[in-house]
Amino acid sequence: MNCLVDEGHWGIYKNIENMPLERFDSFRTIINEFNTKVGHITQFSPVRGKRPFEHIDDKEEIIRSPKDDSFCKVVEGKLPAVLLSRDTIKCEDALSINSAKADLGDHTAISIVNLFTPMARVLYDNVQQITSIKDKSVGIGLVHLLVNHYDTLSEVPISEVEQLLFTTRLAQNNSISELKSKYDTEKLTVLHFFNIGEEAGASICHLHSQTYIYANEIGHGWTSLGFLSVPGFHKKLKNNMSYCLACELSKNEGKIIDPIGQDLLLKERTIFENDEWLVVTAFSPERDGQLRIFPKRHVSQFIYLDDKQISKLAEALVIANKALDNFIKGASYSMHLLQDRNILFRQDNIGYDSGMHMIIDIIPIQRIGGAEIMETYRIATMFPEDVAMIMRESLKETN
Repeated sequence: MNCLVDEGHWGIYKNIENMPLERFDSFRTIINEFNTKVGHITQFSPVRGKRPFEHIDDKEEIIRSPKDDSFCKVVEGKLPAVLLSRDTIKCEDALSINSAKADLGDHTAISIVNLFTPMARVLYDNVQQITSIKDKSVGIGLVHLLVNHYDTLSEVPISEVEQLLFTTRLAQNNSISELKSKYDTEKLTVLHFFNIGEEAGASICHLHSQTYIYANEIGHGWTSLGFLSVPGFHKKLKNNMSYCLACELSKNEGKIIDPIGQDLLLKERTIFENDEWLVVTAFSPERDGQLRIFPKRHVSQFIYLDDKQISKLAEALVIANKALDNFIKGASYSMHLLQDRNILFRQDNIGYDSGMHMIIDIIPIQRIGGAEIMETYRIATMFPEDVAMIMRESLKETN
């Protein structure tokens, strides 16, 4: 290992005391039915404060990244990286300490270890000590990016998005396998997301997604508690252990009443579907214009998507993002909507088997008020079925 590596880069630490750690809010934490801590978690990772912020603000609607940003330099072989996969080819192991420069211009998409990963991945000459640390943040941070330079999903050819998803699946699968073996555990927390735009939290606007995989029972926040606990609640309420609300929605057959008695107005909220995916406006949106994407076949985790589902997801993601672009461009200023957005892959965590049906949320950035921060609560200004009608019309005009 190169002993000149800065502390924390690629999740490599020389001193165990410098490792990232996590704390739970005692007033907002429980142990759930999966024997896992659930609550508000604060993760302390001081090295993250040294990330580069590479944006161009030329007064356009979207703040873009320069054509020679750090990701471009990695692709061109000007900066080193720990390369885990390129397209559908496995490269380094997930716990590799080998960083290198390589010209990757002949490929479409790559997965690398996050240079500023928020958890510890390996320790210098002391790797085994990580296994006994419970309050430290231990695992792998991945970055998945396209070789070509884009800033939004809407501008990417579907074929390239497809390759990005394929290399993501490969890197996640290998990382999960290695972490299971390393820590002798079947339980891992997997967070997969896109931050698109500066206001969505991207330090580099060059399009990329990230995966955080935690190996030390970090648990979940309250949002995950709902997604993991609700399937079991629905089964009991319906007295049907095979019941899945998302599967009912994915059939897209007439009127759907949810287990608590709400008419979900599915037809009015649908903006796009293909053989494998359904794209709708969220029934109870966190932000105006929020979109929700369901796989039509029951699948709990991204790594379990087959090749056809991956290919069709690429199409659904591009079209959904174009629809959201169009809606935001036409929205009134009073809605305070930005083109920046987060794309969140809501999924069952490894080893939990909650029965959850995977969901993908596309959430635009929008200013919200104090009451909405105080509680799981939202004051929306448009009904999602009206938003869907506007989006459907905009897609007709685009095509």
